[in-house]
Amino acid sequence: MTPTVVTGQQIGLLGGPMYTAYKVLGAAHYAREIGGRAVYWLATDDADFAEINHIDYLDADGKLRHLEWKIDSGGYSCGLIAADDALAGVLNVFFDTIRQTEFTAELRSLVLGCYRPGRTLGEASRELAQHLYGRFGIEVFDPMDSEFRSFVQTRLRREAERTPPGRQCNLFCLRGPRREAIFRDESGFHLRDGSRVELDDCDLMPNLKTRNVMQDAYFNTHTYIAGPSEERYIAELDDEYEFHGVRRAAVKPRMSVTLVEPKTRRLLKKTGLDAGRVITAARSELRGQVLAEHTGTDLRELARKADEVAAECLDRLTGLGIYTRAAGKALRGAVKAEIGSMRAGQKRRNSELLAQTEELSDRLRPFDRRQERVFNVFYYMNLYGGAGFVDRLYAQYDFNADVIEI
Repeated sequence: MTPTVVTGQQIGLLGGPMYTAYKVLGAAHYAREIGGRAVYWLATDDADFAEINHIDYLDADGKLRHLEWKIDSGGYSCGLIAADDALAGVLNVFFDTIRQTEFTAELRSLVLGCYRPGRTLGEASRELAQHLYGRFGIEVFDPMDSEFRSFVQTRLRREAERTPPGRQCNLFCLRGPRREAIFRDESGFHLRDGSRVELDDCDLMPNLKTRNVMQDAYFNTHTYIAGPSEERYIAELDDEYEFHGVRRAAVKPRMSVTLVEPKTRRLLKKTGLDAGRVITAARSELRGQVLAEHTGTDLRELARKADEVAAECLDRLTGLGIYTRAAGKALRGAVKAEIGSMRAGQKRRNSELLAQTEELSDRLRPFDRRQERVFNVFYYMNLYGGAGFVDRLYAQYDFNADVIEI
């Protein structure tokens, strides 16, 4: 039997953050390695709209931008939300404000064609995924598929029936475009609003606790390509797998890398900073460190020592009986003002260095988050070869890598 390698992720605008690409390409890569088939479980049933309604990137001026599609999702499963003119506007702003290259027009056309107003995000995301990853042999699977939904009904009813009274069941009920949680009490089952439901009348879908179990039962999964949080929760599903009599797939961690662009390399050389240091330090912390190293004065430490000296001086004045609250306030104010003046002078003298440091942070640790959780694949495709960038990423794929230079 051909081994099946699966990975999964909720849908996201422009394919979602980079770690989605790392998961999908990881599944394709490992499937090729073991002579298997690769499946991308596109979680169109997820309803966390706030997780997927935005695009973060560096614009043509190198400034971090955050674009948000602001609509009332109605609590719908995200894959059933319809694209509209407002989303088209957000996508056009993205393509208008990124650096214009020979690939921009083609990529814009691809994206706007997928996210045509009236199409669901599920339809758009499936088409986009096929464009991005289809040539690597990946199969895009939608859990809203009728065959899969039929497959899980009996298993999920058994799951609901073993739920202790007073607890939420590890599954959802699809009611039109909404995914509703089900709870059990002594009388049976009900929704969050208290309305009673019969399991036989529900179209049941797995939740976080049962998704991987149902997935492994359906695909007889050989290996699942997982992110760090998935590794942790899958490791806690022994009881679910045992109850449903399903063999747990092997779990292989996806690649987790920071991409270093040519300009980033130049900035690292100019500042003398190490990429690893920039990746791990908060932006404000990195600024302070760089200033201290290039001026020889750590103003935070100086402020701390000055406060100690001021306190000691005020204690001695108190011993002489001449301390007043006004004197203490004036002394501390003068010290604070002087250190503020020194800080401003440092910034003026090192303004270029600080600007370069901040740009490095924006590139390698945008919004003080892992790069792979902020930027999307189209940001890089626009700069580095269009679809050819995805081919390069696949060719350089290394499950153990920390950094990839592009």
